[in-house]
Amino acid sequence: MLITKAIFERKISEFDIQNCIIEGIELMNEDEFEDFSKNLLDDKDFIKNRKEEMYIDEEGLVHGLLALNMDSGDGILIDSQGFDYARYTAFLPSIKSYIDNHISMVVDKIIEEATENSSNGSWVIYFDEIEENHGLIIKENNGIGTMLLKELENREEIAELEIGDDCFDMMFYSEHLSIIDDEIEQNIKM
Repeated sequence: MLITKAIFERKISEFDIQNCIIEGIELMNEDEFEDFSKNLLDDKDFIKNRKEEMYIDEEGLVHGLLALNMDSGDGILIDSQGFDYARYTAFLPSIKSYIDNHISMVVDKIIEEATENSSNGSWVIYFDEIEENHGLIIKENNGIGTMLLKELENREEIAELEIGDDCFDMMFYSEHLSIIDDEIEQNIKM
């Protein structure tokens, strides 16, 4: 039996689907998400503090803040239009698996680039590079960085990982490097 959640519209000729960009994610547990989803018109500090992440750009793309239930995986995309409550919303069932998959693919590409181009195992990737090359917007406390960091921490190739103000600073195990410095290679042989 396949069970999901949906919002049904009565007698519509087509869905009014809009392209959206998730600018940030508010990570919530089951109770927090349930409280939010049952009180969508209440002012919320997390919306008030992140209004700049919600807007419609010159091309008509909706930029929104995703309230994400980390337990169930469901989400509510928000465009507050400058207000402190969820003025416009879209329910996104099981969106977490999509986000997890996207973040995993980005981490795969980061690791591939680092291990193919670092000869000493040290690699730094800046948040603006991640946005430019992979489309993930990382800002302080926007949730996307938190999820990306967690995925990086779970990778066996990475020996050390530090997060800076504007970057991830990584050290890779030498056995995962394509090119190895002569000095490192000599230490391995000893």
